Amino acid sequence: MSFDFTGKTAVVTGASRGIGEAIARQLDAGGARVALVARSADRLSSIAADLIHDPLVIAVDLSEHDAVDRISSTVLGAFGGLDVLVNNAAVERNQPASKVTGEAIDETLFVNLRQAFMLCSAFAKPLFASEGSIVNVTSTAATGAGGTQGAYAASKGGLNTLTKNLANEWASKGVRVNAVAPGLVDTEMWGPTFEMLGEDAVRKNFVKSVPLGRWGTADEIADVVCFLASDKAAYVTGQIIRVDGGMTNL
Repeated sequence: MSFDFTGKTAVVTGASRGIGEAIARQLDAGGARVALVARSADRLSSIAADLIHDPLVIAVDLSEHDAVDRISSTVLGAFGGLDVLVNNAAVERNQPASKVTGEAIDETLFVNLRQAFMLCSAFAKPLFASEGSIVNVTSTAATGAGGTQGAYAASKGGLNTLTKNLANEWASKGVRVNAVAPGLVDTEMWGPTFEMLGEDAVRKNFVKSVPLGRWGTADEIADVVCFLASDKAAYVTGQIIRVDGGMTNL
């Protein structure tokens, strides 16, 4: 799927793999100049080498307190403004509530919610100026059905609420704020769960809860993110779009 982002600038966090990589590639294909943000400089550079609209690589760890300032100063220094912000970066700590650590809770909420909020704030004025768009990547885990994903689910539930609040607060500025909540998507993020429970068992058992009968792909999530970021969704704001094959309908 393609959208017209000619002349636009965008930031994508968690852009070194999976959904974030797919989003960055689609934005670039549509004509946007994209800032790729993630921890791995090597992986970002490899992706950037495939892009055609002078991408910007920002290797930064969002768990560090100065990360937001480093990202915003680098982006605005290079781009001079911003049209699209995609908050995709996330950490997941799959721990039973009886064994979860405070450190795991703090890191999960910090990266997945606090830093996403702070990036929205850091880029507020440039987005007001461009009447831009924010898309937050949340999760169907926010429904509470994630089992041992308590901290992750709470962080994504908070991001859903933040999406709606910012949409209302910034509508008068012309900024649209939406979210995409993926379900079962075949990305590297499932690696720890595969190791813990067995990949074959996870793939076969988890998909039973999906009416469409299969795992989703990163490109299918990126399609919806790019739609919401584009002018095609000019009258859409404050929405949480679940892209989950019908899983949360059951």
